[in-house]
Amino acid sequence: MSVRSAKRFRLLALATVLAVVLAACGDGRDDNEEADNGDDTEEPAGDDDTEAPAGDDDGEEPAAFEIDTSECATDPAGVTVEGDTIKLGTSLPQSGIYAAFAEILRGEQAYLSYVNEELGGVEIAGTKYQIELVAKDDGYSSDQTVANVDGLIADDNVFALFNVVGTRNNLAIRDVVQEECIPNLFAATGSPAWGNPAYPFMLGTMLVPYPLEMQALVNYLTTEKPDATIAVLRADDDFGRSYSETLASLVEGTDMEIVAEEVYNPEGAEVATQVTTLAATNADVFVLGGTLLACPTALNEVGTAGWKPIIYMSGTCTSKTLMAAAGANGDGVLSVGPLMDPNDPQYADNEAMSLYKEKVAQFSPDADAGNGIVAYGWSAAALLVATLEKVPELNRLSVMETARTLENMENIGLQLPGSTWTDGAEDWFLGEDYDLVQYSTADGFFSPVGELIKANDETEEITPPDLING
Repeated sequence: MSVRSAKRFRLLALATVLAVVLAACGDGRDDNEEADNGDDTEEPAGDDDTEAPAGDDDGEEPAAFEIDTSECATDPAGVTVEGDTIKLGTSLPQSGIYAAFAEILRGEQAYLSYVNEELGGVEIAGTKYQIELVAKDDGYSSDQTVANVDGLIADDNVFALFNVVGTRNNLAIRDVVQEECIPNLFAATGSPAWGNPAYPFMLGTMLVPYPLEMQALVNYLTTEKPDATIAVLRADDDFGRSYSETLASLVEGTDMEIVAEEVYNPEGAEVATQVTTLAATNADVFVLGGTLLACPTALNEVGTAGWKPIIYMSGTCTSKTLMAAAGANGDGVLSVGPLMDPNDPQYADNEAMSLYKEKVAQFSPDADAGNGIVAYGWSAAALLVATLEKVPELNRLSVMETARTLENMENIGLQLPGSTWTDGAEDWFLGEDYDLVQYSTADGFFSPVGELIKANDETEEITPPDLING
């Protein structure tokens, strides 16, 4: 889309919005609310065999919102579904050093199998449809993601894309997504780039936007270590930049100081030299803006160096498997989470958690339901179904416009009790309600630190503009 077209889209979107309610329930949790996180009196969507887990039930229609389709290769309003099956496509690593992300697919498959086989499919405008997910392996290579998506569109004739994994991978396909005007729903990345108004057919998922992770850390340090020196290790890509550049912006004008920054090649997980260099600074805080194997590797290198900083780790690494690889070196690590941790006993009696564990065991028996990556896949698929249920007419344009006007979505998958997911014409980020969490090696799970953080409509405000519009 041209710059002129992007501006035209923004003006059109703003002009056609009748009302956008960006709501979040409450200011946080008091002590009693925190104790009730696992209360099974709260009805999780999906415990009734007559309908799938869904979003808000207040009966309100989403605000009007229109996407400019004048430059689409094909009119998205004219692309519909023939028959009773919606075919979706996804690309994610299922091999190589990032193969752990394949567990996302197992969570997705478990949820979609549950909806298809036990609920009869997803109901859209009075008609039920089965959902077919075509998944292709890209090994986390953005070039392969492009090839996969080209094939999904041209050969597999998918109706839409869903939960494609990775920041650089989604950046690599966003031009073709926009040219084809094919919905790319709930990209599996918290990149702030998904707030770019030039790309309305790409929408991020409920993952906490990476800039909000840094805001949570700075707020924590303001109380615990207001004069902290900070060392940063990040992936040498847009994913890593989201952490380092936002952090630099947030500490400006405070007594905190970033004293060193090192980058690593995201094609691998070799970080020993970088961690040794950072440890030599003896900084008070270590920020780990990496993902998958780089995370436990870095944590173990910190332990080897005898460095004892406050450690903040990317929310993409809060996996049971990854934390087990770090062992004692993961104890006390801070991160964020928008979902209930399947290993936290406070949720043992939660009905949504019970449904999740039962259906993962039934439909994806090789998956570990205690793995947060599986839980994420399950919840992403639940968000997909809840969104489709709101679509007034099953075509690409209607689906995308519906996805961009989600209001107060709650009880989706393993969504945190009390949190809501909302987006709209002026706020394209969903996962802005979340917990700051801390890992206990002895307990084997992440526990909330403080109250539920409700940051709806704050991502763009704190993010350096080039991270969104670059």
